[in-house]
Amino acid sequence: MNLRLRKADYDDIDLLFEWANDDTVRANAFHTEKISYENHVQWFEKVMADADVYLYILCEGEKPVGQIRLNVEGGEAVIDYSIACDQRGKGYGSEMLQMMQAQLNTAKSMHVTKIVGQVKYENRASARAFEKNGFLKKELPDYAQYEKEIE
Repeated sequence: MNLRLRKADYDDIDLLFEWANDDTVRANAFHTEKISYENHVQWFEKVMADADVYLYILCEGEKPVGQIRLNVEGGEAVIDYSIACDQRGKGYGSEMLQMMQAQLNTAKSMHVTKIVGQVKYENRASARAFEKNGFLKKELPDYAQYEKEIE
């Protein structure tokens, strides 16, 4: 695999809209309804302007295959990620989590001491990706929360 993470930019708005409205992504999201393009544009502009939100695109060579977003508050980064529908089942989720952890370990400017992923119980692929990367699982009433301290 020739994987790299790059910062998302305004050219990614339509790609991220397409990925966000994928049926499997919506089913695994906490808000399952489809997203209107107008709402997506408002969300995207807010994300791009927020210094505490980090949005990256995972690329295999030059081809975008997934996205990962960190919302940082008080030293804790909540992860949201997804893989393009035609790229699932190739281990990209696990690889992307590993790459993000490595970046956090070296990018002290992000001031992240803990990363957290919240996963619906029926989303076994995402749960496996967090478990493979050594996250500790906490079972909560509606979802599993995966946590890992950053060195």
